[in-house]
Order: sequence, then C-alpha cells, then structure tokens
Amino acid sequence: MSRLLDSMAAYGADTEGVLDRFMDDEELYATCLDEFVETTDLEGLRNYIDAKDYDNAFEVAHALKGVSGNLGLTPLFKVACVLVEALRGKEYDNLEAQYKEVYDKMQEFLAAYKSV
Repeated sequence: MSRLLDSMAAYGADTEGVLDRFMDDEELYATCLDEFVETTDLEGLRNYIDAKDYDNAFEVAHALKGVSGNLGLTPLFKVACVLVEALRGKEYDNLEAQYKEVYDKMQEFLAAYKSV
C-alpha cells in the first residue's frame, strides 16, 4: 500500500471501497483528494450557519457529505451526515456542535493528507 493509502487508512478512510470505485487508479484518487482540499469551503458553511441561512448551509453540507462519501473519508462523511440531516429536518439547536465535529474531522483529514 502507498503512503497516501496508508495515511488515509490511518485516518479511517475506506481505502478498499474507494479503490473499487476508482478502479484501482490511485493517481486519480490522489487528484480527486487534491481537488477536494482546494475546493472545500468550511468557512462558507460556517458563515451560512452564523447567518441562519440554512438553505445554503444545507447545500454546502450536502455537497460535503457526498464528496467525502465518494472519496471514502468515512469519519468526515459520518459527521457530515449528522449535520445534513439536522439541516434537512430544520433542527437547528445543535448546529454549532455538529459544525464543530465536521470542522474537527476535516482538520484530522487534512493532517493525514498533508503527512504524505
């Protein structure tokens, strides 16, 4: 296994599942991770939540959930699911804590990603 896959596995990513989805093309996976890191905007999500713009917060969180799931980033995907479902259900009381979990899991992912 490569350093990238080792690092992602240590983070908790589903490396076997993601390699199946990427037809064992690790280079493509690395490119997609690079793009994810460059385009993910947690600050925008934070701003939407702070502004109580829950429709746009839902859109950003839902995209984050989908992409993190497709990339096999299981820890991030799981907490993004919780946030998305809260926004979908218009349950806003715990958004602060749910956002923090997403932020923390993103930071853990970034640490693993940058360690390669």
